[in-house]
Amino acid sequence: MNAKAIAERDNAQCRILVVDDDRATAEEVVEAAHLLGYQCGYALDAASALRTIAEDETIGIVVTDVQMPGMTGLSLLDELSSRFASQRPLVTLVITGFGSIDVAVAAMRNEAADFLTKPVSRDDLAAALRRAMRKWLRLCGERSLAALSASLRAPPGDLGQPASPSTPLAPVDDAELLKITRKLVRMREQRGQFLNPALFSDPMWDILLDLTSARLEQKTVPVSSVCQAAGVPMSTALRQIRSLVDMGLIRRWSDPLDRRRDLLAINDEAMDAMRQYLTYLRDRVGV
Repeated sequence: MNAKAIAERDNAQCRILVVDDDRATAEEVVEAAHLLGYQCGYALDAASALRTIAEDETIGIVVTDVQMPGMTGLSLLDELSSRFASQRPLVTLVITGFGSIDVAVAAMRNEAADFLTKPVSRDDLAAALRRAMRKWLRLCGERSLAALSASLRAPPGDLGQPASPSTPLAPVDDAELLKITRKLVRMREQRGQFLNPALFSDPMWDILLDLTSARLEQKTVPVSSVCQAAGVPMSTALRQIRSLVDMGLIRRWSDPLDRRRDLLAINDEAMDAMRQYLTYLRDRVGV
């Protein structure tokens, strides 16, 4: 999934596609998903579903029936894996009225995240969609880190290609990286003096910068402080923090000295990527 498609969803959610040859059942699941706050549509056969997924990069979760004319739901899972696994995260759920151990095992072999038997209660659907969304966010985070690491290894002027061993990034100590991080924060603040900050709000990035700075200073920070640094309403900041946690980029835990508050820190893999990025800015861009 490209960065623009993800950035356009301020709540960091993907769209859901329901695949079922029974229109009434498909519409029922879609309505339930809408009531739960998800963006959702449906297709009445596997072929239509494949076309829709290829055309709409915002689809990240597919909920499919098993017994369908033409291509079955299990065959659809196999097609999805073959066609899209290398391109973007896709999480699949299976719903069937003919539950059996064999079908469940086949679904899991095709990497289905969940297996539900009809009739599906709203609570079971809600729980399955929450798990699927968390998995999708985690996969997005992993891909984002991999893409960032790959781009930072590329030589100047050729960011789409792997770097050659002759163009390594020079090591930088934490004190210098902290200076670069603070400079980036100042640049964003200064931009707000000339352009409406709301036009270019990027709270996820502001949160990562704040947590990177804290990690370089060997500090942990409370959620309230990070929300302030994001420069957006508290509800928006908390939503972005939840998304970053689900993506595996940051971690959140209760303060052992004050159970009334939670602390945040950037995870090791994300911090390694940020170190590479900050080093790249120094060596290649001159920040």
